[in-house]
Amino acid sequence: MYCTVIDIRGDYAFVKYDDTGVVSEVAIALLPFGVDVGDRLIFQNFEYQIV
Repeated sequence: MYCTVIDIRGDYAFVKYDDTGVVSEVAIALLPFGVDVGDRLIFQNFEYQIV
C-alpha cells in the first residue's frame, strides 16, 4: 500500500494511505531513517520503505 507522510508530531508520524484515504498514526521507529513530511512510502511485508 502506498501512503504519504502528512505530519510528524514528536515520536509519531501521520500517514495517509492512497487507496483508502485513511490517516493513521505510526511510530517514527517503524519508519525509515530520515523520513520527513511529504515523503511517499510503501508499506509491504509489514515494513515501510521510501519510494
